[in-house]
Amino acid sequence: MRPLLLAVGAAMLLAVAWLLRDPEPVFRRRAGLVAAVDTLAVTPDGPWTEQTWRVRASSGLAVTIAIRHATADTGRRPLILVLGGQRRGRGATALVRDPRGTVLAALDYPYDGDPAPHGLAGLLRQLPAIRRAFYDTPPAVTLALDALLARPDVDPRQVEVIGASFGAPFAVIAAARDRRVTRLWVAQGGGRPYGLIEQGLRRQVPMTVARVPLAALATLLISGPRFAPEHWIGDVSPRPVVLLDARDDERIPRRSQEALWAAAEPPKSRIWLDGPHMLGSRPQVIRAVVDSVMAHLADPTAPIPPH
Repeated sequence: MRPLLLAVGAAMLLAVAWLLRDPEPVFRRRAGLVAAVDTLAVTPDGPWTEQTWRVRASSGLAVTIAIRHATADTGRRPLILVLGGQRRGRGATALVRDPRGTVLAALDYPYDGDPAPHGLAGLLRQLPAIRRAFYDTPPAVTLALDALLARPDVDPRQVEVIGASFGAPFAVIAAARDRRVTRLWVAQGGGRPYGLIEQGLRRQVPMTVARVPLAALATLLISGPRFAPEHWIGDVSPRPVVLLDARDDERIPRRSQEALWAAAEPPKSRIWLDGPHMLGSRPQVIRAVVDSVMAHLADPTAPIPPH
């Protein structure tokens, strides 16, 4: 019996080590080089144009990007790349009809699982697909930047990356890894993945005795400690970081907000927004975040209110 227990224990330790392995080699391997850029759609909208690109890498990774820009050729403009909420993806460009002198882009997450799993059991079945998406999203951002920075209307001297809600950790990791990002915006995100998962499970699993171990297991299965944005955000410095936090955020615990703020290095700024967490059913909250970002982008020299 003892050898069996030792073998089981060793197997469990190996499994944990594999789940918590360094993701950087996977990121580099999956990013690859741009192999093809296919234009899926071009939609004129008055003085603006909306494009949809499918960018494929030599590694096999592919990402779909929506791009909104001025139709007229007005030279190079700042690039804004948005990583929106879990379900919004490239639809984030629809929130800003007028890109206000920028090239606005948003990408779909490289997720091949069920986009709307039913109940806790359905969510658990999607964990392998969720894990794959976690490892593929940071290199997908790199791939998107490779393609977007090759556009003649993009100014590589101002590349703004915005991570909103679910997209916040991936935006932080991407900005930490890619020095082409000149400023990082984290809109209603937070650190400490276990706390975020535990908070998100409270509706489906109201009993603490069941929710706590389940949240711990889910955090391990998605390599949560490796993707904790508080472990990456310090590497963005000396490029500026701006955090936009909601005062009444029911999705992001205050301790998660504070953990990310404490880990960020100067230069850093913080803007507090009134109201709850941004959701697709709350366009006024999303619009407030977008308006805050765009107002500062319109005048890069304008001071951002400090914490």
